[in-house]
Amino acid sequence: MSRTSTASWPFIRRPKPSMRRGSWGFCRSAPGGGGWRLLGILLTGIWLMLLCGVLHAQQGTYTIDTALAHLEPEGAAPWSGQVKLPHLWDKAYPGMAGRARYQLILPPVAPDGVLRGLYFPRVGNQVEIYVGGDLIAHRGFLGDSRNDATKAPLWVPVPASLLSSTASTALEVRVGVQPVRWGGLAAPRFGPEATLLPQYRERYVWRQWGAVAVVFALALTGVIAGGLWQLNREPVYGYFALCAPFGMLRYGDRLWETSPLPWPLWGGIVAFSLVLHMLLVVRFAFALVGRDGVGPKRGFWGLMAAEALLVIGAFGFGQPWCWTAAVALLFVPAFWAYTVAARQALMARQPEAIALCLASFIPIGAGLYDFLEIRVSTESVGRSSYLPLATMLFVLLMGWLILSRYGRQVRAYQKLSNSLDEKVRQRERELQVSYDLLQQEHAQHAALQERQRIMRDIHDGVGSQLVGLLSLIGKGRASRAELREHANAALDELRMAVDAMQPVDGDLGTVLATLRYRLQPRLAATGIQVDWQVQELPTLDTLTPHMVLQIQRILLEAFTNVLRHAQATSVRVGARHQAALPHQPPRLVLEIADNGVGMEGTAQARGQGLANMRARAQAIGALLEITAAPGQGTCVQIALPVVPQVPAPATPAPPTPAPAAPAAPST
Repeated sequence: MSRTSTASWPFIRRPKPSMRRGSWGFCRSAPGGGGWRLLGILLTGIWLMLLCGVLHAQQGTYTIDTALAHLEPEGAAPWSGQVKLPHLWDKAYPGMAGRARYQLILPPVAPDGVLRGLYFPRVGNQVEIYVGGDLIAHRGFLGDSRNDATKAPLWVPVPASLLSSTASTALEVRVGVQPVRWGGLAAPRFGPEATLLPQYRERYVWRQWGAVAVVFALALTGVIAGGLWQLNREPVYGYFALCAPFGMLRYGDRLWETSPLPWPLWGGIVAFSLVLHMLLVVRFAFALVGRDGVGPKRGFWGLMAAEALLVIGAFGFGQPWCWTAAVALLFVPAFWAYTVAARQALMARQPEAIALCLASFIPIGAGLYDFLEIRVSTESVGRSSYLPLATMLFVLLMGWLILSRYGRQVRAYQKLSNSLDEKVRQRERELQVSYDLLQQEHAQHAALQERQRIMRDIHDGVGSQLVGLLSLIGKGRASRAELREHANAALDELRMAVDAMQPVDGDLGTVLATLRYRLQPRLAATGIQVDWQVQELPTLDTLTPHMVLQIQRILLEAFTNVLRHAQATSVRVGARHQAALPHQPPRLVLEIADNGVGMEGTAQARGQGLANMRARAQAIGALLEITAAPGQGTCVQIALPVVPQVPAPATPAPPTPAPAAPAAPST
């Protein structure tokens, strides 16, 4: 190809600056009259048909596969000559930005009123299209790196007024290109709109709506995987949830003709997103078949470092071969993961591995085809890529596989839960049987304890009184009154034992009423006036028969002391509820106070009966207080806590004969 200048071509008119944008000043008008101009246009058209383009006609359409190119790379000398389409800028000037002007011809068209247009499978990065010297379409502004027209095909209607029926029409395509952006020009097609517009729409739908479908599939499956990862934190869901956003950015970039960041920064971000997407998909595949061990982890970080260096070399230093090498390197982990999955499918018959092999075969094949036919082969620039559609199918299959895996896990968990429920129910039945047996043993033990208590009470109370009575009878020196007193004491012990076994439901007032019923006649017979002052008392839940008997014996001992030693004329019996104090729980207080002679402190310390009273009070968790002074009477106070308290362990007092009840006067 010769480096000849075409600035003097007569058929290209220079647009006026106020009406047309992007004029570079390449074209100058030739001097001379109109006849010479017309002759020059005809001769030049014939020469261009022979030199610049071969037009392939098919159903009234023409594919222009050669052009006269004028290339102006930044940092290199301009070049002009014939090029074969498609023409790829990065192949001719790797790492350089610049501008290119492609001159083509359109054949004569009949004035049949048919709408015609130009279909560009790929052109860019920024483009202006001139027909007959008039600007009819543009995408972006030449040199503005934020725009990229190569992301979508281009359809340009051509006004019939710009076409000629007798001569060829000049077509000029001006492009601005950036390095590592795959700019240039694919072979355009010219013909009727009814024929070419469906082809354009088919490619547009395939390329753009295919990207939309991939983005939607990634978003849907990514959200599902993220939700499942939130539920059980399983790595297989986490890897897929992480790879989805990077894949959405990579494929969604096709939908943004105007990028948010300038080139090559935006190109590096999108390229590294593809790297992360693919590496995370590989980690997902290893985790899915249960082989995400140390090797895949080290390989992941090693490949990421290598890919990062290649991306920096491609987009940071403008070396297209680095990005080609980076894309080729991505096939290494893909084939590695496929080999591991195939081995698991053949050797272990693992369902996930079988599904993964079937699902990944199509995207790996499509990616390999796109890499060889589109990335490596210049002749295939402008062809449709199969990877987005294959990726969408792969993502949908992986989404189904993820849901299927989760469904199996849920069913396994449900089966395990049902098994555990059955085991729990079986254990509950066993525990119920054990509990029933324990209750029976407890009831038997309680009955045994109650029998032992009754035996002990009879032995210590009635038994000791009867023994004392027999001893007096055996000696033969006791008076009739003494014998009667001991007999009445034995009878009282028997009655108290019987009364203690009566159900009182925690009502201490009932206990006091029963005691009053037993003792009131005898106390009245001695001439002592008894004043009963019993208030309404709360229920005492801890009031057991043993506790009732101990309270009765304490009160009986107090009454006996009044009759034997106090020389009193009146006794006050009180029962009240005392509210809680800062350091004292609520309690029930029983008092027996007389107006007798009282006693000294030494008498309180020596008395065996008082010691027995304290021991009985301590045994039931009560507090016994005795206040007395000579000539001022005696007051015995028993405080029972309303809230149960564990009584302090105490050595029980040795059994002694119960105090004799006040004897009735003889008649």
